Amino acid sequence: MENFFHIYNASAGSGKTFTLVKRYLSILFNSNRKDSYKNILAITFTNKAVGEMKKRIIESLANFAKEDSVQVDPLMTAIMEETDLLEEQIREKSREILKSIIHNYAAFEISTIDGFTHRVIRTFARDLGIPMNFEVEIGAEDILMEAVDSLINRAGNDEKLTRVLVNYTLSKTDDDRSWDISRDLYDISRLLINENHQKEIAVLKTRTLEDFAAFAKKLRADILEAEDGLKTFGDHFFEVIQNAGLSEEDFKGKYIPKHFSKLQQGDMSVTFESAWAKNIADSPMYAKTKASKDTQLSMDSLQPEIVEIFETSKKLFFHLEFLTEIRKNLVQLSLINEINREIELIKKEKNVILISEFNPKISEQVKDQPAPFIYERLGERYQHYFIDEFQDTSTMQWENLVPLISHNLSQGEEASGITIVGDAKQSIYRWRGGRAEQLIDLSNKKTSPFQVEQILENLPNNFRSGSTVVNFNNSFFQYAATLLTHPEYADLFKNSAQSPKKGEFGYVNVSFVEAKNAEEQLEVYPEKIFVTIKDLEQQGYSKQDICILTRRKKEGIAIAEYLSEQGISVISSETLLVSQSSEVKLIAELLKFSLYPEDDQLKLKIYEQLSPRYISEEESFPVLVEHLPKNGQEFLGWLDSELVSFDLMEIKRLSIYEAAEYIIRSFVLVQQSNAYIQFFLDFIFESAQKTSNSLHSFLELWERKKDRLSIVVPETDDAVQIMTIHKSKGLEFPVVIYPFADADLQNTRMDNLWLSVPDENIPLAYVSASKKLLNWNEEAIEKYHDLLSKNELDTLNVLYVACTRAAEQLYIMTSHESSDKKTLNISGILRNFLESESKYNDSLVCEFGEKLKYSSEEKKGKTSIFPEQFYTSPVQNKAVNIVTRSGAMWDTKQREAIEKGEIAHEILARINSSQDLQKAMDWAVNSGLIREESRTEISASIEKIIQHEELKYLFAENVQNKNEKEIITQDGNRLRPDRLNFSNNKITIIDYKTGGFVDTHTRQVSEYAKAMTNMGYEVEKSLLVYTNEPVQIRIV
Repeated sequence: MENFFHIYNASAGSGKTFTLVKRYLSILFNSNRKDSYKNILAITFTNKAVGEMKKRIIESLANFAKEDSVQVDPLMTAIMEETDLLEEQIREKSREILKSIIHNYAAFEISTIDGFTHRVIRTFARDLGIPMNFEVEIGAEDILMEAVDSLINRAGNDEKLTRVLVNYTLSKTDDDRSWDISRDLYDISRLLINENHQKEIAVLKTRTLEDFAAFAKKLRADILEAEDGLKTFGDHFFEVIQNAGLSEEDFKGKYIPKHFSKLQQGDMSVTFESAWAKNIADSPMYAKTKASKDTQLSMDSLQPEIVEIFETSKKLFFHLEFLTEIRKNLVQLSLINEINREIELIKKEKNVILISEFNPKISEQVKDQPAPFIYERLGERYQHYFIDEFQDTSTMQWENLVPLISHNLSQGEEASGITIVGDAKQSIYRWRGGRAEQLIDLSNKKTSPFQVEQILENLPNNFRSGSTVVNFNNSFFQYAATLLTHPEYADLFKNSAQSPKKGEFGYVNVSFVEAKNAEEQLEVYPEKIFVTIKDLEQQGYSKQDICILTRRKKEGIAIAEYLSEQGISVISSETLLVSQSSEVKLIAELLKFSLYPEDDQLKLKIYEQLSPRYISEEESFPVLVEHLPKNGQEFLGWLDSELVSFDLMEIKRLSIYEAAEYIIRSFVLVQQSNAYIQFFLDFIFESAQKTSNSLHSFLELWERKKDRLSIVVPETDDAVQIMTIHKSKGLEFPVVIYPFADADLQNTRMDNLWLSVPDENIPLAYVSASKKLLNWNEEAIEKYHDLLSKNELDTLNVLYVACTRAAEQLYIMTSHESSDKKTLNISGILRNFLESESKYNDSLVCEFGEKLKYSSEEKKGKTSIFPEQFYTSPVQNKAVNIVTRSGAMWDTKQREAIEKGEIAHEILARINSSQDLQKAMDWAVNSGLIREESRTEISASIEKIIQHEELKYLFAENVQNKNEKEIITQDGNRLRPDRLNFSNNKITIIDYKTGGFVDTHTRQVSEYAKAMTNMGYEVEKSLLVYTNEPVQIRIV
């Protein structure tokens, strides 16, 4: 068997997984070893795809291994043809291979690309200069937000940074934009984790704030110079016509004088697209019927000079436009390195690596090396490679894999090979680095990364959809291909026709929705979808057969809300958001209220949720008016204490998880099971494991993540699914409804481009992509045209993915108004295609095929199993808490003394003056720290401390003190003395101890004293208080 490089061009529904599994198993069966799977690396892009491929391989082996199997298996037949093995030989080998995989499952290497790179980095962490015990941070957004916040917090301490931030904030307010700069900085910081921008970010990596400040100063000067130049051109024009004895009225329509008058006044609202501007050199500048012969002769003679003034000022105008666009993103760009420094500090502190760093870190090692060291060892293990969904592979991911694969294809003693499967028409992840062009170039043999020549094979059949759906897609996308500007992109769709193999059935409905604006669309589309669903139910389809695909989140929300109101069960990431639960909202708001008891907005939100439970509608408003001015617990005074036992201060005393459970119990938020609340509690628990357990930090994390956290529901539930097209990739549904199908193929509103700048310090600019670029320079024109062609492909690809998910019926709903627009949009392409097929009609509904339900298999009903009861254990559950703190369980006097000392320590932390003893004891009993029967004994022990002759003045009624407050020293160390008493600038330090005196106690208190002295206090006394019987005091 020779080395090979196979590329399979697998359109939607073409049996891609079947082909992959066939190739994979053929390699196993051709090998003389039963564990040759150990030498195969298969890579795909999602965990779901990994699971599906592993499942298909294991199930196939299991089926092959059965001796009594009489059913003809197409996969078995295909493998027999490819390997020339007999059926019995394959069955025998299947048993041996399956047994080996079961015993060596970890070596069954089918992984996501991120999983593989993670393993490489983990294995070679020392070689790559990474801490061995690093953790992977998937949520880079949280790190970015934290870095931006940290950067803004440096304002006031860093003079240069402060000046930049303040000036930027003022410039935003001057332009009537929000003064909040954090969103702008967050948006620019995302460039740091986006592979598409790594090359440019690397160029700017060494640039400082001073470099950007110098560039900004030069830019301002250039802009002023250009503005003055335009005014000078305006003055020059009027001087020329005045010297010639002409007036503004002599010019046809006064267009030219108006143009130069605007320049003269610094008005930049001029246009160069008007007919007069385009024809200024060729058409007369005067109205022939009104101008005298002398005027005509005079203006004709001046025309060349005026045209020169116009053309020169035009160039200057576009140059000014270019400079102005550069300035718009300059401040954010100047701070990107500062943000990156904050990110590095956060990563170091948390010992994490962002998942987005995996590929760049490997790339640093493999770049320009013939045999990179990290692959020399790995390369010896693998002989065969499979890459699925290759169109979603980024440039860096592919460049990182090439040396590993090439190592074997060129040097391996055994036969090696690589199999790539993909479809450039389904490339919809360009925004995160996916490049369809890599697959296109390999397929066209423009690039050949290995010594082995690639062999391309198209998978021509469609096994997913009925013939009507397949034929509609064939015709429509071949028609749409003629409108694409890039010939290679057009060829993708021109050559994409498939042969339907599932049967002669199917139905396609293209309807044009009449809605005047976007707001009206959000009302009309959901109504039309509802009617369609009811019709589908009449045909015999269940709700779980139907999937609604959208491009944007707000569209999915509008549809989900409307269908829910109409009684249609819906499953979507939006409806399953944890933050949509009213109970979760109440818990989060009460947690926040404990920190901000004077926040009126929080009061209103809490009242809105709680008042219907406990107050009649008539009483609601008067009660609100009475209690809104009150703060904290007093605001909650309207709650009936017989019905609700809730103390806002209790939240501060408990952990966040316990506080959430306390709220749930207090307001009886859960009668049975509640998935939203359970997920929220899990989120609290997981957050506490990773971050500090402070309530403020948790609430910040919740605000950042609440719009992304969804509960998971079983697929068997009978509900209509709503999902984005990106999430639907790789899936299929009996019925697909695609509303809002009116995207503009050349829309660049969300795009930015990097352009070269003739400056040594700052050689690059980051500008918004628009038609303005066509007026600047050759580089700008080339990059803009390239962006347009890529956007055309990406937009058509999204439509292709949506249209190829349907197995039986496809409904496309598009805008009637948009179909009349001159821009290249999906609505217009659909309309023009339907007209070419003589299908477009006045009813605005175009149909292909018949509305017949094809699938006959019985659907499973709602088989989800839900827990009937929600379990919560109050902190007051003494049976658990007391036994863990009881010294008796250890059966030693020493342990009992230690336990009592720790209990006293916790109670003393809640005592400011001796009058607080009773309240602190109540807390100890209620929280489960001590038993009621122990109250008298422990209270007496603590009273001996606070009434001790040498200490009681420190617990007097009006003392100023702080208990258990953290101190951060100049060296960054954190100290927490038990008690500090203040008297003007003098301070007394108290630290409680159990057992006997040891030297470390003295050193610890001395550290406290040193820290307080450095803070400007005079330490009057440092006391060690031993809470034994009797109480002992040691002055340090």
